[in-house]
Amino acid sequence: MKPRVYIILLLMIVPFQASFLELLSLRGITPDAALALLYCIGLLTGPVEAALAGMVLGVVQDISSASFIGFSGFLRGLIGLAAGVLGRHVLDLSSPSNILFITVFSLVESVFIALFLEVSQGSVPFFSMFFTRMIPGALFTGVFGYFLLSLVSRKGMLQFLKRRALLQE
Repeated sequence: MKPRVYIILLLMIVPFQASFLELLSLRGITPDAALALLYCIGLLTGPVEAALAGMVLGVVQDISSASFIGFSGFLRGLIGLAAGVLGRHVLDLSSPSNILFITVFSLVESVFIALFLEVSQGSVPFFSMFFTRMIPGALFTGVFGYFLLSLVSRKGMLQFLKRRALLQE
């Protein structure tokens, strides 16, 4: 992707998540726009660029939420790497199976965060959170990510986002 697009995305993702997506909240559950965006980046660019974007995006989110710095960067880097590998070797942009993959990535990330909180702080109600917050949040993120991916996969949008060298591939 173009460097200016990355800068705009990094500056706008946290305010977008906090303000606009709060309007889409269902019973306190909002989609994770950053994860959906990272998945799109992985499908568009490849594993290395998506892993780097995931790490930077995770660190930006850690800083903005005053959480443990680096943990989200590590997880988002792995998710970007996996999405890039899937995009390079398995999936295309228009496949409806993208909903499933985004949902699984979101659920796995939520489980890792809950397990990390259990180990570091103790007494996290894992099973109640799993069924009341993690699964609905992952499903919501999967559907949101698929709509974001369908928006991004339009021909004019791809030309705006991708560097010329990537468009020729």
